[in-house]
Amino acid sequence: MPDTFPDLASWGIDLSRYTVFVPPDPFEDHVGPFYFDLQGDARAAGTVHCVLPTLARHGNYMGGVHGGGILTFADYALCLVAGRAADGGTNSSFAMTVSIAVEFVNGAVIGPPLEARGEPLQVTGRLAFARGSITQEGRTIALWSGVCRHVARAKAMARKDEQAPSRNDLPPQVAPEGFEPFKASAYSTHIGPAFVRKETDGASLVQPTLARMCNSGGALHGGYMMSFADTAITRAAAMTTDLAPTTVSFAAEFLAAGDISAPLVTRVEVPKRGRSIAFLRGLLEQNGKALLSYSATVMLRPRA
Repeated sequence: MPDTFPDLASWGIDLSRYTVFVPPDPFEDHVGPFYFDLQGDARAAGTVHCVLPTLARHGNYMGGVHGGGILTFADYALCLVAGRAADGGTNSSFAMTVSIAVEFVNGAVIGPPLEARGEPLQVTGRLAFARGSITQEGRTIALWSGVCRHVARAKAMARKDEQAPSRNDLPPQVAPEGFEPFKASAYSTHIGPAFVRKETDGASLVQPTLARMCNSGGALHGGYMMSFADTAITRAAAMTTDLAPTTVSFAAEFLAAGDISAPLVTRVEVPKRGRSIAFLRGLLEQNGKALLSYSATVMLRPRA
């Protein structure tokens, strides 16, 4: 637990009653920290309360909360709600997102905390289904729904020790020829440098992977991969249309786990666009292996 907590008394939240994820989760600690409190039967709706204090590092180009930060918070809430429903609140299971869909209803601002609650829908021997919402000062920011696979936490931690590559044994990661660094938002910059190349119908992006991008199981965090995908989506839309994009909806399917052995590469296509809306899709890969398939709808506005 952190030694000090942000003061959220103005919003009726005492974070000293909350906890961060245990065991530590590098990506959530880096971009958060995220907090949660179990306030009843974990298998009931609304009993897991998640909180993200919003800070300057969560900002997008417009000064609001970055879509990738909201996607990461949605992924966190999904795994907490579904995972706790699967293990009855004992923290004995490890939840891994299989698929998630997020609808952005309103923009969020820096300052007031984001809050999330959810509803477990179904738990089977391997899968847990849940849905919920993210709010800020009582205003709905996003709606989310998804599916997690749950396994015994002890098994997941043992696998981490067996499979985690040593950073000292890995070659340096560099961007391929033809990719250029770009000036990213505060949130994207906080995660790490990325490189872009314009394509005729979209854009390709590359990002070297770092240990801070992993989850507690040693694999690349789902929220990190979606954050990179959201950055790629908005960059591709901006380069293709020369307008300012805002993500309206985002859906992702997790195909395989990634690690810190090589950069992530993604290619974003813009199959269709109108004057005020565009539809995009992409595939995130590592060493030629597909990790994440995603699609999004963005709203287009004139640049300020």
